[in-house]
Amino acid sequence: MIKTKNIIFVTGNPVKILHANTALKNLGFSVVGQKLEIIEPREEEPEKVVVEKAFQAFQQLKKPLIVEDSGIFISALGGFPKTFVHFALDTIGIKNILKLMEGTEDRSAEFRQSLAYIEPGMAEPKVFSYIDGGFTLADRVWGNKVNDSGEFDKVLIPPGESKPLSMFSKEWRAKRDAEQNKGTIHYEQLARWLKSRDNIKKTTP
Repeated sequence: MIKTKNIIFVTGNPVKILHANTALKNLGFSVVGQKLEIIEPREEEPEKVVVEKAFQAFQQLKKPLIVEDSGIFISALGGFPKTFVHFALDTIGIKNILKLMEGTEDRSAEFRQSLAYIEPGMAEPKVFSYIDGGFTLADRVWGNKVNDSGEFDKVLIPPGESKPLSMFSKEWRAKRDAEQNKGTIHYEQLARWLKSRDNIKKTTP
């Protein structure tokens, strides 16, 4: 039986915890959530956001931890809204975002996700990123089959499916994310890096 090491995941989002632990299953790691007050950096790319968030979180905890951030990139809109998802929803709204897409053939979109790991003794966080692509933007806002769906979940159709994320359970979404991105998902990258680093420490005299 694999001995599991717990890592603090600075988030108040239980769905993120579910996604992380689903991806890390059988890899020897799991995460435990801890909510902190973090000022959200104004950066377009998730890689830059997580570095700033990791520094903020580490200043408070002084312990090994990870932070995560993501953005939604719509091809036909030049990548909009990127990491500014909440701002876009608060100002334009999901229905008006779909209106911007009227008459557009290219309805492709992707999630770009990054996490940063930091621990005592590290001058900079270690960043891991991946792209969960192949999504299609629906031509209407669907309903909510589950209560934890965000507004973009109502319009983003996963590859190979005919309905958006909001019509699937959070468990299905976590499993799809882990399986669709097996080998590249940032949680797996983190686990491999930690194991490799620990092995080097064990063999170094």
